[in-house]
Amino acid sequence: MFSFKTEQDGSDMSVRMRNNITDYVNFMFPEKSFKEREKPILYLIKSCENYDLNERESIESINKVLGDKSISRRTYYNYKKKLYDSQTFDLIKNSCYNTIGVKLFILDGILDDGEQTMKADKLIGQQFPKRKQVLEDEEKQKEELDSVMERARSDINRFQEMETRQAYLESTFSSNHTIREEFVKCGKEFCLQCPHGPYYYAYWKDSTTKKLKKKYLGVIDPRQ
Repeated sequence: MFSFKTEQDGSDMSVRMRNNITDYVNFMFPEKSFKEREKPILYLIKSCENYDLNERESIESINKVLGDKSISRRTYYNYKKKLYDSQTFDLIKNSCYNTIGVKLFILDGILDDGEQTMKADKLIGQQFPKRKQVLEDEEKQKEELDSVMERARSDINRFQEMETRQAYLESTFSSNHTIREEFVKCGKEFCLQCPHGPYYYAYWKDSTTKKLKKKYLGVIDPRQ
């Protein structure tokens, strides 16, 4: 016997989906309480990021727009810190998603006024007529992709090295071994208070003699 969902059920599911999406967006792009007087400068900074300008180019181009109300290097960094003060940027910091393109996508979620964005892009872009926006620059996008692939390969290699070290430890030492990080003093006359290291050692109790055994593993933590 077949049963059909009522229109109300479908409506409830639609509402739940919208709420879930809203919660996700609010998590990824938490609302920023920028003051109205701050927003023009923040949008200009975002546009400088769109054109991948360096510090000097950014400050100079922003001050050309502001005229008599120019900002200092310190003020520029204070505003930029506000713009990047988001948990989302912390989440991608050490990942392969830490690219200019992804950062611009996040910034668009934080400063989402399309009209203000277009206005700021025009004011900054007209100062660099030969410069393309990052997302329109094919060469820049290729560099980004190459960088992402290189980081991914590096992560894979590091993971394989971890597996190799772990397999070595499991095959060489007892299952109840522990790894310790130690520092030693070299004993030289002018270096008595200078600890050297870290050095890594494996400790385990011999199942036959019940004595504690120790083996030097090197200067790289085999657990990483």
